Amino acid sequence: MGYRLPWLRRTAAAVGTAALVLGGSLPAAIAHDSVIGGSVKDGEQLDEFPKEITLEFSGIPKEDFNTFAVTNADTGEKLFSQEPKLHERDLTIETPADVNPGPGNYQVGFQITSSDGHATRGGVKFSVKGEASENTEAPDSKSIEARGDEGLSMPLKIILGVGGVLAIAAVVALFIAKSRRIDSEGEK
Repeated sequence: MGYRLPWLRRTAAAVGTAALVLGGSLPAAIAHDSVIGGSVKDGEQLDEFPKEITLEFSGIPKEDFNTFAVTNADTGEKLFSQEPKLHERDLTIETPADVNPGPGNYQVGFQITSSDGHATRGGVKFSVKGEASENTEAPDSKSIEARGDEGLSMPLKIILGVGGVLAIAAVVALFIAKSRRIDSEGEK
């Protein structure tokens, strides 16, 4: 019976390590709020530029430090930015009266304080039907930078978290198999 004690200690240590890694990585994968709806949806084509833009989030964002910025996705030019009004899970901005960008591709970028207290960035792209303006330039570094700031989508975060857990489980299984082999060789 004494030979099983080292195996139990190693197994307990491996399971404890796996639990710590899982406990540390899973909340990060599902913690931040993400856009789940609103008046403009990612990839949507609208007939005209919206007078009001609402994004619905998966949780209720905190009231502090929320900002929306609307940019021309083709040129990277910022059209306007505002602090959105919060109503439960919806954040809303109004298009200023002097802004009428017409047909083209646009992005509503956001930086919010998620319900878990973490800063979350992302964006929703949409287009307005009609011929694009003649002033379409190649995307500059600002628009490329804005796209890179969007982060990983929630499903991808969950898949990566589950993949990490499975990798840890495989390492633990190999460790246990090796420990059993060493223990059985020690009995001989």
